[in-house]
Amino acid sequence: MENPKIKIYSILEKVALDLGVSEANFSVEKPKDASHGDFSTNIAMVLHKSIKAGLSHAVRDARHGLAKSSKTSRSLSESSHSDSNDNQNGTKTVFGSLTDEQTGLNSPLELAKEIVEMLNAKYKIPDIDFDKIEIAAPGFINFYLSPKYLQAQVENIIEKGDNYGSSEIGKGKKASVEFVSANPTGPLHIGNARGGPLGDALANVFAKVGYSVKREYLHNDVGGQIDRLGEAIYFTLHPDQKAENYEVQYQGEYIKELSEQVKEQLEEGQEDLSQAEFIEKAGKVAVELMLVEILKDCELMGIKFDKVRKESDLRHEVPEVLSKIKKALKEKDGAEWFAPQDEFLKDRETVVRKSDGQFTYFASDIVYHNEKMEQNDVVVDVLGANHSGHVPRLKAVVKSLGFNPDDLRVTLYQWVRLKRGEEVIKMSKRAGSFVTAKEVLDEVGKDAFRFFLLTPRSQTHMDFDLELAKKKASDNPVFYVQYAYSRICSIFVKLKTENLELKTERADLSLLKTQEEIELIRHLLKLPYLVEEAVKTLEVNPLTTYALEIATLFHKFYETQKVISSDEKLTQARLALLKATQITLKNTLSLLGVSAPERM
Repeated sequence: MENPKIKIYSILEKVALDLGVSEANFSVEKPKDASHGDFSTNIAMVLHKSIKAGLSHAVRDARHGLAKSSKTSRSLSESSHSDSNDNQNGTKTVFGSLTDEQTGLNSPLELAKEIVEMLNAKYKIPDIDFDKIEIAAPGFINFYLSPKYLQAQVENIIEKGDNYGSSEIGKGKKASVEFVSANPTGPLHIGNARGGPLGDALANVFAKVGYSVKREYLHNDVGGQIDRLGEAIYFTLHPDQKAENYEVQYQGEYIKELSEQVKEQLEEGQEDLSQAEFIEKAGKVAVELMLVEILKDCELMGIKFDKVRKESDLRHEVPEVLSKIKKALKEKDGAEWFAPQDEFLKDRETVVRKSDGQFTYFASDIVYHNEKMEQNDVVVDVLGANHSGHVPRLKAVVKSLGFNPDDLRVTLYQWVRLKRGEEVIKMSKRAGSFVTAKEVLDEVGKDAFRFFLLTPRSQTHMDFDLELAKKKASDNPVFYVQYAYSRICSIFVKLKTENLELKTERADLSLLKTQEEIELIRHLLKLPYLVEEAVKTLEVNPLTTYALEIATLFHKFYETQKVISSDEKLTQARLALLKATQITLKNTLSLLGVSAPERM
């Protein structure tokens, strides 16, 4: 069964050619508002712009030359005669007998009407797949799928099962998604943790469309912050060595716990270490201990990384990789800067080698992105919004290394404010100045944690209500969706007790024609398009909205229509619709990394 979106696009490409436009950059999309149809296109607006700009020679011929060409001498060659006929067949239907005011050039809306006439007359749409076509201002053309097409898709969803929602647009390609990559000097906090479910869900959707995906984590285990962590541990273990007014950067209960762990690992021979040596060793040991803890927290979120890359290892490759971009490096103030066309010489974040000869974090990041770009077709970085200034630097680096900057895709996420009802939670007993991800996970669980963090757009600030996340009620969105799934599961369990089972071959799907049934089917068919859209936009929050919509439509259907009745064909048809809904909900939750419980 042909994909209706592809079918529409293919026909509209022919329409554009009929109108004399060989390259029309129009789109066919799923409208957000269901009242605007199942698919909508902006082709009339795009073609109108091209025609008004004088780019369509064939249309001008149609307006001014058709009368002249019809009087052409019959002594023309057979091939010329054929070409003339082809041109008229393609455009005369619309323009041949019209005046300037009637050609549709006055507005996109008028052109849309002419295109719809062409679709009706030449391409026989509406047809078996499409019920109707409508026009909407300022020139959209909206397509509505037919009930017959919708009904047939129920069986299609059941046949695809776990594969429903997948496609092959990324088949044979590789993608890496780097996310979390938290500051290694402390526990993973709730703000940074927001990138965890986001990166993991993005990896899921890329895999769903055929990419071979690697989840990557960058461990920043070198730099001044490591020394400052070692210093905090030293003064925790040796408080008498700290000057009275000296302020230690890292504090909190976790520093006391970490100090004891470091002390155990450095027990032998530490008495022979100077203060500076102890601080250096303590910092290195501490960040490895923190890495283990952070990765454990990620596992509690349902995240398992395929690759953990250490900055200390990347540093060894810096000279070799920087040699590839020598032309983009500039000397200034005794340091070396990445500054192609001198554009970053005022940005101290683009220094790759400091005046003391040491390489910077940015130099390591250049090595890391060179590696990722070499190994993948698409590279996705999930970064906190405070790193927005880093994006143009990375794009410039990738270009200087000889890669297509468009293959590096970056999405940003904003911070999280924790609330308990109306009360804002600001501090953690363990971490001091922030709330850890583990504290929230322990309180609300993985499913609520992920669903809540994925619900708003990633680039908007969000409030996370702990009390709502724990509620076993319909106003808790994740509970509401999971309850819908488990309710469907319970129906199929009940069937067994009544010696019934789903037999799709006995289902007359044409019986699914109530408003509740058609509306539910129409929504089930959105999943493949939402998945592909998530790959394009790097936004997965529409999937949480979609899960809620499916749950609502299921409840509405189940509460208004009797599933099991004396009419066996209708019973089987409605059971088939329930099975398709169950599959769609499960696959959507799976993309979000949220479980689909059969019992609640």
